[in-house]
Amino acid sequence: MEKRLNTKAFKAAVDHLSKSASDGGAQLIVPPGKWLTGSFNLTSNFTLFLRKDAVILGTQDESEWPLLPALPSYGGGRYSPDGRFNSLVFGTNLTDVVITGNNGTIDGQGAPWWDKFHKGLFNVTRPYLIEILYSNHIQISNLTLLNSPSWHVHPIYSSNITIQGLTILAQLTFLTQMGLTPTRVHKLESKTVT
Repeated sequence: MEKRLNTKAFKAAVDHLSKSASDGGAQLIVPPGKWLTGSFNLTSNFTLFLRKDAVILGTQDESEWPLLPALPSYGGGRYSPDGRFNSLVFGTNLTDVVITGNNGTIDGQGAPWWDKFHKGLFNVTRPYLIEILYSNHIQISNLTLLNSPSWHVHPIYSSNITIQGLTILAQLTFLTQMGLTPTRVHKLESKTVT
């Protein structure tokens, strides 16, 4: 099991690439291997590309998942009264973003989150694997998504979203586990999501 935490490296890479290619074309390529990380935010005009056998692993360390206010239309957290954890891969107010790969994997390692949820130990909503908020022209494709702490893909208050070629897997014991959960999305195209 990968134990080295790469959250700072992912955040620094996104920040550096967004500054060096601010007009577009920034691409973060995740090489083969297991990369343990907490939540990190994407930027506009950006591609996150996972090579074959690249695995982004969500850490079990809750301090690596910043807290956010509840979504406006929910009023409170989804299953709890307070806010929510930031998603593993998160973006807000984005334009022209691609999250893709050569069937790389994003694994939320959700079992401990679900265990705490079933025991009633959370006052905030668990994190999603990928969440895109208030964004336009987003593509999520050619990935395997595993074991989210909550929903796998949650585009919300966004438009022109393309989702294709995803394989979404979760343990059967994860109740209310949803693969693709769009909320208030205008123009969503979804193909070959299994």
